[in-house]
Amino acid sequence: MTEKLYYKDSFLSRFTATVTACQEQKEGWTVTLDRTAFYPEGGGQPADHGSLGDAAVLDVREKNGEILHLCGQPLAVGSQVEGQVDFQRRFDFMQQHSGEHIVSGILCKKFRCDNVGFHIGRELVTIDFNAALSHEDVETVETLANQYIWEDHPLEAGFPSPAALEALDYRSKKALEGPVRIVSWPGADCCACCGTHVGSSGQVGLVKLISCQKFREGVRIEMAAGERALRWCRVIAGQNTK
Repeated sequence: MTEKLYYKDSFLSRFTATVTACQEQKEGWTVTLDRTAFYPEGGGQPADHGSLGDAAVLDVREKNGEILHLCGQPLAVGSQVEGQVDFQRRFDFMQQHSGEHIVSGILCKKFRCDNVGFHIGRELVTIDFNAALSHEDVETVETLANQYIWEDHPLEAGFPSPAALEALDYRSKKALEGPVRIVSWPGADCCACCGTHVGSSGQVGLVKLISCQKFREGVRIEMAAGERALRWCRVIAGQNTK
C-alpha cells in the first residue's frame, strides 16, 4: 500500500520517496513508491503530472491500494527519488473540485436532488443533477455558493470511525465499503470524496455557472472556479460588449 501524502497535505508539491518497483509498459514505465504526493485519476478529478527525479510523470493511477506512476524513463528499484508535482495544475483541480462540492451541496439541499455525475474537463467542469432547474434556480445557487466562498469557511476532511460515519448525513453516488473519506464544507456540503481540495472556501475565489442544459432526466451544469472562472467572466464580458 502506497502512503498517500496528498491526504495529509494537498498543498504538498515536493517530496522524497523510495522506488519499490519499475515495470516497462507500452507507454513508458510504471513506477511505484513507498509514498507519494501524486494524486491518481479518480472521482472525476484528473491525475497529477510532474516529475520523479529526471523522469516525467505522465499519468497516475491507483490499483489495489498501490499508486502507479507512468514515467517517461525507468527508475532504479531501491533508489531514493525526489518527486515534484505540477502545482499549478494541482491547485486548479483543487479549486474546481472544492467549488463543485460547494455548488452541489447547496443545490442538492435546496432542490432535494442528487449529483449523479461530475467531471473536471480541460476548460470546464460538468455536473449532472437528477432534477429540472430553471435559469433563475441556477442564478440563485451561483449567488449562494459565492457568498459561502467569500465567507472563507475551513475545510474538514478525514476518515471517521464506522460509528461516526453511520451517524453522518453525507452525499455519495454509490455504496461504499471499508474506510470512507469524508470531505465537509460546514453549512454547505458533506460528501464521500477521495479528491484534493483547498484549505478554506476563500481559496476557491469564485464560481461561475456557465450553462444549464437538459440532460437525461435532469440537467447538466457547466461550471468554472478560481482562475478558470475569471477567464470565463472576461469572455462573457467581451461578448456582451460586442
